[in-house]
Amino acid sequence: MLKQRIITGLVLIVLVFAGIRFLPSELFGLFSLVFVVGLGAWEWAGLTGCYLPEKRMMGTMMILLASIPLVFIKPEPVWVLAVSIPVWLAALVALLIYPHNAGFYRKHALAMRLSGILVLLPAWYALMQLHMMHYSYVIYLITLIALADTAAYFTGRSFGKHKLAPDLSPGKTREGLSGAVVVTAVWASLGSFWLDVPVGQGAIFMVLSMFVVLMSVAGDLFESLLKREAGVKDSGQILPGHGGILDRIDSMLAAAPLFTLGLLWLLKGQAG
Repeated sequence: MLKQRIITGLVLIVLVFAGIRFLPSELFGLFSLVFVVGLGAWEWAGLTGCYLPEKRMMGTMMILLASIPLVFIKPEPVWVLAVSIPVWLAALVALLIYPHNAGFYRKHALAMRLSGILVLLPAWYALMQLHMMHYSYVIYLITLIALADTAAYFTGRSFGKHKLAPDLSPGKTREGLSGAVVVTAVWASLGSFWLDVPVGQGAIFMVLSMFVVLMSVAGDLFESLLKREAGVKDSGQILPGHGGILDRIDSMLAAAPLFTLGLLWLLKGQAG
């Protein structure tokens, strides 16, 4: 299993980074639409009560159809990404009160299914906007989340004593989260030079990166909540040794819209 996980991980890294670096933004947007929205919607439908293939397909098509205006009309990014703010605020509340709200999601499966539109589409639109600005922004965001997650894992294993969310993810600790924040500060400092962030805005960029990492943890935990309510370990089986697509992008779903909104505001201030 470990060997399979490593091989799959290496293949994913090569394909993802090659796609980000070499694909033009139009093709990057198309491929990310297929993987983030298409495959993500298929698994989201499964986590929200669509167990039969035909019902899962209907749930998937519902979310894909909702992406058509974004593909052809290309609305102002701020308005699309701003949808994520109330959605993830509600998700944070859901995480804070869990498990007192356990069972709510099964009772309101249709509403949870529809919420996939508000989760998957802004995340995909955010990634596409980042790539259109410059592919390096997408790479920075992915590496930021990956490094923070790695730091949280090793810090938690070494020093973790206080559980962060014991009812959802027993392995996560507050100490691990602290380690993630420290690594975020370091990587954001390096990233500000790499991305040519003006010196006067470096501190703001670092704070933005920290908020993004905190939201990435919320995305991870919310998917854990959905899986717990659905009674499954993984969102899917498409990635050998890694589970499903949502298992790999859950952090990104929450982080990408926030990072893109903050970056747009930062760049606007720079232009002004």
